[in-house]
Amino acid sequence: MEHTRAYSVKDVLAALGKSLLYLLFFIMAQFLTGVVYTAAVAVRTALVHREMDIAEAAQLAAERLLAGAPAVALLANVFVVAVLLLWFRLRHKPLGKAAGLRRCSGWTAAFSAFAALGLFVAINLALALLPEAWLIAYNADMAPIASTGLLTALSIVVMGPLAEELVFRGIIQTRLLRAMPSWTAVVLQATLFGVIHGTPIQIVYALLLGLALGFLRCRTGSILPGLAAHAAFNAMNDPLGLLGGGAGSWYALAGMAAVCAVGCVLCRRGLAALAASPAREQGGPSTV
Repeated sequence: MEHTRAYSVKDVLAALGKSLLYLLFFIMAQFLTGVVYTAAVAVRTALVHREMDIAEAAQLAAERLLAGAPAVALLANVFVVAVLLLWFRLRHKPLGKAAGLRRCSGWTAAFSAFAALGLFVAINLALALLPEAWLIAYNADMAPIASTGLLTALSIVVMGPLAEELVFRGIIQTRLLRAMPSWTAVVLQATLFGVIHGTPIQIVYALLLGLALGFLRCRTGSILPGLAAHAAFNAMNDPLGLLGGGAGSWYALAGMAAVCAVGCVLCRRGLAALAASPAREQGGPSTV
């Protein structure tokens, strides 16, 4: 049983150090992609629109940067996944083992995805209780990533969840689980996951999401249920504009809650699998 295991200070420090290095890599990938794109837009604007004064050129560049935000996020996450694949291949280490890419029950993945809809509804109901000034600031912070379209959908529903699950619930949580109790590992990775989301409100609900996804990782031994849940959660932000921008409306939330309830009932076999004994993590020295 887990409480009989001995955890050394050396192993804990090594796990924390390597986790922070992977976190730094993730942040730098986002930052450098943004810097390269910003430089490219600035140079193109300067070359194509030489007749404009500085203020007009800066305004045009800012508009193009805002319009290109989904593409930048998509490229950054593709870069993260590609580098991880290359890094583990060069080290002759299986990324699947390091990141918890194990097979899991389809019922569990489906139940997790439907349950994520309920979490989305709960978080939006909680947001509605916040002071109006906070919501105005939050909406302003979210404006740059609130666009719709195929690139946005690919970024926040496909590549975003894939990159984040590989890094946080995959590599980081796997490494932490080998050096400390599971609940500590889950809380730490969720805290790191929350911090990268920047604004106070985003940090709080990303922390809650990280805790839920980390729990799924511990119970199943796989990041796949969490990946399904993460993708479903992000999809409720309506990146394709299917809800006409009303993803946070009362009618949309009621519909999501209904789909969540029906889906969870239909996929209750997945709940039974989650309620069973948690998957055992492989012990021994980590090469992550």
